[in-house]
Amino acid sequence: MPVSTPQPNDADGPFIQVDDEQYNNLAELEGQKVVHAAIWEDALADALAGLPGVDDGPAGVDIDLYLKDGVYFELYGVFCYPTLDQDPILDRAALESQLAALIATGLWLEEIAVDEDEALVLVLAQNHRPRLYVQVGAWLLDEWEELPDGAAS
Repeated sequence: MPVSTPQPNDADGPFIQVDDEQYNNLAELEGQKVVHAAIWEDALADALAGLPGVDDGPAGVDIDLYLKDGVYFELYGVFCYPTLDQDPILDRAALESQLAALIATGLWLEEIAVDEDEALVLVLAQNHRPRLYVQVGAWLLDEWEELPDGAAS
């Protein structure tokens, strides 16, 4: 199972772009069921707000996204779009509710994509119909053995 390991120039932080090798490894995760998602109460962007050089625009959320076969994404600065033509869901409670409902009725990682800046985009779908486009500011990938307390598998 592919697990991201930092490159020498990224040793202290998460990935912000997807290179060809990472893309090929991540593509192996396509088709896996999403079994749990946890939105962090305090996002990294919240902690950086107000610092010099930090954009004062809407801050994305941070999400841990667990896949059935024991891999999870730590996603930072995430914006979730219901469709490519709609604005992102900015309300944390609304996003948390929507993610929980989608996972409860069956949600899959349909596609790994990259945007024009080579940043990671996850396409989450039900019955091969995209339900959320997850634009990721930064990410890590790791393995899990047990879901967090309160998560149903």
